[in-house]
Amino acid sequence: MLNYRGIQIVKRIVLSCIALLLVTACSTVPHDPSVTLLASPSVKVNNLSEIKTLGDVIVQSAKLQMGTPYRFGGNSPSEGFDCSGLALYSHRINGISIPRRTVEQFKLGKRINRTELNSGDLLFFRTMGQSVSHVGIYMGNDIFIHAPNSRKNVETETLANPYYKKRYLGARRYW
Repeated sequence: MLNYRGIQIVKRIVLSCIALLLVTACSTVPHDPSVTLLASPSVKVNNLSEIKTLGDVIVQSAKLQMGTPYRFGGNSPSEGFDCSGLALYSHRINGISIPRRTVEQFKLGKRINRTELNSGDLLFFRTMGQSVSHVGIYMGNDIFIHAPNSRKNVETETLANPYYKKRYLGARRYW
C-alpha cells in the first residue's frame, strides 16, 4: 500500500515521463534510450509551442526538477542535485554528453557571447575561490535555473541579481 509520499512520487514519475515523451516526440534529435528518467518534482510543460530547439528541451528537463533539494555531488532527482549535476542531468536525459564538473563544463563547451545566449546554454560564475565554481542553465529573458546551495532547492534566478551579475564569467553551449 502506498502512503501519501509514495503516491506523490508515482504521480511525479508519470507526469515527468509524459512530459519527456511529448518533448522528445517533437524533437529532431534522437533520444538516448539507455538513459531513464527518475522520480522528479513535477513542473508541467505548460505550452509545447515554447519548445523550438534542443536548448528549449534542456530547459524543460531542468524545469521538471524545480524544488528538488540541493545535494553536493548529486546528479539525479532521487538523490538531489548540485549545480553541475543539474546541468549534466538535463543534458544527459536528452542524449547530450557533458563533463560532470563545473570547471570541465566551462573549459569544453562552445563559448557563447552574452548577447547570443539561447535557452539551454550554460552560464558560469565565480562564487568562491579564483576559478569557475557555479553553473546554471539559461532559460531566456535573463533568467536561469540552478541548484544554488545546501540551503535551497533547484530554483530560478535572474542575471540582474547583483550577486550573480558581479560573478558572471561566461556561457557555453553543448547542443
